[in-house]
Parts: sequence; structure tokens; C-alpha cells
Amino acid sequence: MASRPSRPTSLREIKKAESRQQIIRSARMLASEAGYDATTVVQICAHARVGTSTFFRYFPEKQSAFLAPEIELWNRYLEEFDPAQNSLTALDGPLDHVLATAGEQWAEDFSASLDIIGRSQVLAKHSFDHCIDMETTIVSRLVDEGAPNDLFTHMKVGVFLASWRIAQSRWGASPRRTLRSLRTCRRDAFGLIAQLHD
Repeated sequence: MASRPSRPTSLREIKKAESRQQIIRSARMLASEAGYDATTVVQICAHARVGTSTFFRYFPEKQSAFLAPEIELWNRYLEEFDPAQNSLTALDGPLDHVLATAGEQWAEDFSASLDIIGRSQVLAKHSFDHCIDMETTIVSRLVDEGAPNDLFTHMKVGVFLASWRIAQSRWGASPRRTLRSLRTCRRDAFGLIAQLHD
């Protein structure tokens, strides 16, 4: 899914996509056995049969390989997000569309990633930090388009992202994780926002 790239068309693009996926698979396999904290980039590279320079070509740091589905989701979101539309519905629409087109393979990858995140406080912090970075980026884009840089704008984006985090957490704890059930959890969580000020 990585920013929803088009299908690789050249042999070189295919090999790059395969190398990236092999790194992600190796990282998850090693972390499922030894844990995220004990898994090193060197071990991941040895398992994936790539050099460390190849690893860092695709991932700026170790946690990026483990958070890849989450990062890819939000990269696609940012591509579709229109900051000129300043409403909760406008914040929500692109996420719904990205999830609708993500595919079951992405959902499986995201599920595996959440399992590893759930076993590592360090990785959970990186995941939370990524969410904070997204909040900062979305607010900045809204402000650049004329939204006031005030508490209301920050709260609106924060509540939107909190609804996603809650949906993600509920989905991660459920025994049946499909893309459809994730979308349902997300819609349910987002739908409650309007009721909070009753």
C-alpha cells in the first residue's frame, strides 16, 4: 500500500518492492520470536539477505519497518486530504476512502504490526509519536489554508485522530480482524464524536 504506489511496471521497480516487503516480513518474523527491542537492523538485514544500506533506503529507522502499514495508511491519507475543507466530515472522508481501497493484505499486515506494537512499550511510543506527528501535519495544513491556529482547530484534529486510535485499539483486541471490521470499528468510533457534547 505504501502511499498507494501504482503497480511496479519495470523489473527494477518489482525487485525494489520485493526487497522492501522481504525486509518487513523478516522484521516481523524476528520480532515475533525475540521481541521488537531485541531485534536489530543487522539481524533483519541478515534474515532478509540485504545490506543495511538497502534497509535504510526504504526505512529511515528501525521502527519504520514495523510501523509500515500505519505509516502507509497516513501517507495515503495526506495525499487525499483537502485542507481547504475545514470540517470533521472533511477530515474523516479521506480516511474512509483510504481504508475502503486498502485491501485485505494491508489489513493482515496492519494486524501483525499491531501485535508487535502491543508487546513493546518502545514501539508503542513510536506509534503514538507518529500519531502526534500526523496531528501536527494536519493542523499545519489546515492553518496554511486559512483555518485559525486556535484551540478549536487543534481539538478537532485531535478528536478525529483519537477516534482512529480507539477504533484501532478495539479492532486490535478483537478475534476477527478483517478490513471490513476495521472500517466498522472506525465508523462507530467516529460516529460517537457528535454525541460527546450532549
